[in-house]
Amino acid sequence: MYLWLFAGPAALSAVLTAGTRRLPRAALGADRLAVLVAVLVSAPLAWWRAGPVAALLLVPVAGFAGGLVATALRTGLIEYNTAPGRAVREKVLAYHLDVRRRPPQPAKRAFDVVVATIGLALTLPLWPVIAALVWLAEPGPVLFIKYSVGQGGVTFRQVKFRSMRYRAEQSTGPIASPAHDGRVLAVGTWLRRWHLDEISELLNVLQGSMSLVGPRPLRTVLVQYDLEQLPGFAERHSVRPGIACIAQIQKYNLSVHERLRKDRTYIRCMCLGLDVRLLWMAAVTTARGSRRA
Repeated sequence: MYLWLFAGPAALSAVLTAGTRRLPRAALGADRLAVLVAVLVSAPLAWWRAGPVAALLLVPVAGFAGGLVATALRTGLIEYNTAPGRAVREKVLAYHLDVRRRPPQPAKRAFDVVVATIGLALTLPLWPVIAALVWLAEPGPVLFIKYSVGQGGVTFRQVKFRSMRYRAEQSTGPIASPAHDGRVLAVGTWLRRWHLDEISELLNVLQGSMSLVGPRPLRTVLVQYDLEQLPGFAERHSVRPGIACIAQIQKYNLSVHERLRKDRTYIRCMCLGLDVRLLWMAAVTTARGSRRA
């Protein structure tokens, strides 16, 4: 019944937004304006034919969907950071040849799958909201792929919501994001504050490249430098990386030695009970907005 009500503003928004592709990246406000124009043009007709509720709810969603379609055709909806070269990946793997992987823990894996599935179901309504906030802050990709080191030193693709400007690394190269990074979008600061940019990592948990709790995954190109400074850093990759960890709960920026010490503590004491406790502490830390030892 309402197919025309969705398709009309969506198509109009896509056409208008696509028309801004020749504008410089500095004129990204034109993309937002195109979506707004499509919504304003379509809203009166929708109000007349379908009522105020449909006009106020469905038309803005359709307009934003059209903007996403134009973005998908222009830049894609996923931004990939600088991928490590083959030589870098092989060098990182070489540091892990003598690192013994921890044996699988079926109970931990079952816990990961159950909780990640529930988490996805509960947070799924937030995904379009977060995507809209990211796109409105800077029209462009809404997801971000980070090449990180997983268990055994293998590089995997870590899925996050984009919190930085598009192509932020063009001017800086691959660097660790400091506490007050000027490349972070205004909404990105808010997403990072509440760790909402990380809820997409639940997909990594289900896929098996991550766990709910474990050493935080770090970028391959940066791990290479850490391994050159401290070869023992490879020990933290004897288990799957996690969304929550001791280091993340206690401090924001850590030295290589301090991070390894905290990750070793987790690996030595790793069990299902500890995972439950650390997940609870991570939730409390996020709600409180501060980290304490």
